[in-house]
Amino acid sequence: MRHIIQALVFDIDGVITDGRKYTDGISQEIKSVAYKDMDAITAFRKEGVLVGCISGEDTPFSRSLAGGLDFGALGKKDKLTVLRAFCREYGLDREKICYVGDGKYDLEAIRYAGIGACPHDGLGEVKQEADIILNTSGGQGCIAELYTWFWRKVYRKEKSSDQKVCQNAARIHDIETIVHAHVGMAERILADSELLHTTEAVCREIMNTYRHGGRLFLCGNGGSAADAQHLAAEMVGRFYLERKGWPAEALTTDSSVITALANDYDYNMVFARQVEAKGVAGDVLVGITTSGKSENILKAFDEAEKKGMLTVLMTGEKSGQFPVHADYIIRIPSGDTPRIQEGHMLIGHIMCELIEAGLTEGE
Repeated sequence: MRHIIQALVFDIDGVITDGRKYTDGISQEIKSVAYKDMDAITAFRKEGVLVGCISGEDTPFSRSLAGGLDFGALGKKDKLTVLRAFCREYGLDREKICYVGDGKYDLEAIRYAGIGACPHDGLGEVKQEADIILNTSGGQGCIAELYTWFWRKVYRKEKSSDQKVCQNAARIHDIETIVHAHVGMAERILADSELLHTTEAVCREIMNTYRHGGRLFLCGNGGSAADAQHLAAEMVGRFYLERKGWPAEALTTDSSVITALANDYDYNMVFARQVEAKGVAGDVLVGITTSGKSENILKAFDEAEKKGMLTVLMTGEKSGQFPVHADYIIRIPSGDTPRIQEGHMLIGHIMCELIEAGLTEGE
């Protein structure tokens, strides 16, 4: 691997950690590090790659981490100057340096290094300069994913009789990286108290709607249309328990209605017109859109508001930049569409389970 890169250099906050600040309530700052990142650092060094860090922070945590590396500089905002100094000191070819950073102070270092990498949740301007945009967010295994990237680059070029074995191993690493990204998304949901409280409140609202004879409507496009149908099926059928069916309808299933509305009016009206025709005050409309800007969902919400219906938007973390009028917004803490969709189904299944348990309690 050393013939590809001589050194791996990274920022600490936002790369090895999630960039957030935690304290013990007194004075000590607390940070957590993914074990797989520490394993990856060891693996890089076994391959003959020097590993170092440059951080703007100088804390007990950062000092402890830097002490276990080949080199490090703490409390340094001018990371380009430090990186150049490392090149001179260790005789490094800058074209064979991989620098990993997520913030504005990392920009110049990323431009200088032969290979620049940025975590999935890094700043947009940093992503524009980076050669590699990782699927993993800061603190969730960035260095481990990067090791996998270089490992593939080395071993996919291997011409020995073991090439197929190496390629298979690389694919396994790809699978592991994707699963780690999914787990990271689920862990962020678990840590998001606002999202959890919103989910619980939505469950109470839907239970109240059913108790008063109301209906649940769901809508979405593409994969989100399938999610809408899935959740409607769980309500009409069953989730865990044998019980009566509850009225739930995905507004994505009647092809004649949808194509007529798209043809006679506009595709942006395919859900709003159905809400107008079917919804009444007290009903609930759940709109699922990973971007938060699907026009047909937003128009359906406008119509639902006119009719006095409760509205719930299920979306991703970047939807906050779009004006959405909804009573409840469930934002999955990810900007990656597949992870957002996986989060929607996790929350959807949680809602099904809680609603079923609440409505059948005592039966």
